[in-house]
Amino acid sequence: MDENDANDIIKIKKLTKTYGRSRALDRIDLRVGRGEFLTIAGPNGAGKSTLLGIIAGLIRPTRGEVLLDDVDAVKDRDDGLARKIGVLSFHSFLYSDLTVLENLRFYAKLYDIEDAEGRSDELLQRLGMSKRSHSLTKTLSRGMKQRVALARTLLHDPPVLLLDEPYVGLDQGAMELLQRFLSEKQRTILLVTHDLNRGLEVADRIVIVDRGHIVHDEPKNGLTLQAFDDIYRGSTTSF
Repeated sequence: MDENDANDIIKIKKLTKTYGRSRALDRIDLRVGRGEFLTIAGPNGAGKSTLLGIIAGLIRPTRGEVLLDDVDAVKDRDDGLARKIGVLSFHSFLYSDLTVLENLRFYAKLYDIEDAEGRSDELLQRLGMSKRSHSLTKTLSRGMKQRVALARTLLHDPPVLLLDEPYVGLDQGAMELLQRFLSEKQRTILLVTHDLNRGLEVADRIVIVDRGHIVHDEPKNGLTLQAFDDIYRGSTTSF
């Protein structure tokens, strides 16, 4: 094993996902380093969300291999592996008829978190949601729900975050809070977004996916937004 292998927390080999005759992913190979921030861009239907869903264990691949910390994330899925991942997407995964605090307590029990109430209170305080802790989730605005969803994602302090269009519908304050949480601790982060500017701003590395294939993969280095936009337009079939 070389040094790069040891540093890779996610290793994906020949990953394929088909739905009937449609192929959402076609023999994808991808490695993500420990502590790396990877932005994944691409047009609608390119396979981006399917890729994150497979890594998260929410979607079963047709073929291929996904290793998380050298454990097969498809065949050997267990609670220990699930604890290493936090998922934040446009869908909050919150129960609308529970209060904010009840939602967090429910997820804290799933992860067997010690001092679940203290951890929940801490996150709600930092996210500016303490005053709404006893509100039913269905009464919250889109931005407030996403703040609570961020608290849910971070409850068990996962080393890997999977973010699928997390900025959609957020107000500026919620966006800034999300950015602050993402930058304050060394985590491995995979971000799917259509916002090229924000995706470039936070990334260490850029991957572009189109029609189930990785069509571009490079470190950000000094890449400008204009250059990124040109690469995106030249790599995808959406224009």
